[in-house]
Amino acid sequence: MLLVYFPIAGRGELARLIAKVGGIEDFSESTELPSGVTKAQCGSAGSVPILIDGDLKMNESSAIEIYLASIAPKYASLTPKQRAKDAQFCLLKETCCVGMATPLFEGKDKEKIQANADKYFPVLEEILPEDGFVNGLDYPTVADLAILNICEAYMPFKACYKYGEVDLAAKYPKLVAHAEKVKAVEDIAKVVSESATMSAGAFGF
Repeated sequence: MLLVYFPIAGRGELARLIAKVGGIEDFSESTELPSGVTKAQCGSAGSVPILIDGDLKMNESSAIEIYLASIAPKYASLTPKQRAKDAQFCLLKETCCVGMATPLFEGKDKEKIQANADKYFPVLEEILPEDGFVNGLDYPTVADLAILNICEAYMPFKACYKYGEVDLAAKYPKLVAHAEKVKAVEDIAKVVSESATMSAGAFGF
């Protein structure tokens, strides 16, 4: 299995988290497609990430994340409703990613970054549990990893907080507290600490 993406968090970090925390042993990464495989064959007009797993060739970050969650041994016992909730948070992460990255790349627009944080993050806080993890289990699932991604990934999220002057812990304490709770889980802490992409900057940010 091969994930093709830049060596930054961006639209690839949640897929990495799902694969590594979820126990997918044959997961690997590259910045280049294998010889003989084109982006068009994977459904992409030019963008990444792309995932190749045997004869499966696919693009679109949320679709990749949902597929990885469906085959990860750690999440094998989830119910359809729990999987649906995880998928929802994958897509919410993607909505936030676009909403935050757009003003970042359009001149580091502080006001728009702050406005988009105020648009999306209170909604996320509203649907996070007061205690425990999103799916009510004794361990985090993909939904919780999505929140960790939003709070910890430098590109584009932490870059947005930096240039947008967003004090995440002060303005959205429930969001940050949930991410910290997820990161405190031993196997997740290990994956985060070993990640070379979570904190990587790019494109001058």
